[in-house]
Amino acid sequence: MDALEKITGGTSSRRSFMTALAAVGVGAVVASPLLAGNGLTPPPPATSGGAATGVPTDGATQFAAIPGRNINEKVLNFALTLEILEADLYRQALNLASGRPLTTALNSNPSSYKRTVGGGGLNATLTDVGYKYLRDFAYVEAAHRDVLTNAIKSGGGVPVVRNPNGYKFGGPVSPNIASILGGILPLEETGVRAYLGALPYITDLPLAQTAASIFSTEARHSAAINYTLGIDPGPYKKSGDLTVIPNQPSDNTLEYFLKPKTVLSVAGAFFK
Repeated sequence: MDALEKITGGTSSRRSFMTALAAVGVGAVVASPLLAGNGLTPPPPATSGGAATGVPTDGATQFAAIPGRNINEKVLNFALTLEILEADLYRQALNLASGRPLTTALNSNPSSYKRTVGGGGLNATLTDVGYKYLRDFAYVEAAHRDVLTNAIKSGGGVPVVRNPNGYKFGGPVSPNIASILGGILPLEETGVRAYLGALPYITDLPLAQTAASIFSTEARHSAAINYTLGIDPGPYKKSGDLTVIPNQPSDNTLEYFLKPKTVLSVAGAFFK
């Protein structure tokens, strides 16, 4: 079974959350002409009434591995695939930093966690701050997962679920804060790029706003971890990144993005 097949499939159930997203697939968001010629396939031209007539034309290819009755539901399941992965890895990371078995479920009480590992070269302040990030972000990612799950269900769709074989860090991770944060960082950076890359495919404005709100949080997570590890908080360009406009004023002026199919390929490395 290849990485994309591992990512897809399954159902989940949870209480309805966001009724504003019940009608995914209704409405349209007008894409900026600045998106043309930078890695995104631009949508068809607007109608005489000014409403966009479609989404980027390569949606079927980009989301071929993702289930959904329409493009909006596919984008939601695409984002949910990543949030399930992030929530699970943060749970594992927090367990590792707290001296608990990696398989331990996330405790409902954040204050129950206490750091049991060293900084791995970080000073005392950054070690404490880094651990606090792990703890706080674990609950944020779980909230993202639940919001997206409920959004799909509220629209009558079928959400993807956790990979039955579980997830693993993308590389070796030692029991110290620096190493654990370093193991989480590649996934956070990918998540930021994933949301921005998927946004033009959304045709429902409230859904686009929800996606943008999660995108901003993912970007802050990435910046916080980078800063703790002594890395440029960014945004900074990495190999394979695409840009929103052809010529950015500076490298850290705007965020970078990846096409959904590329994101799924990268995410596959974290699936057991």
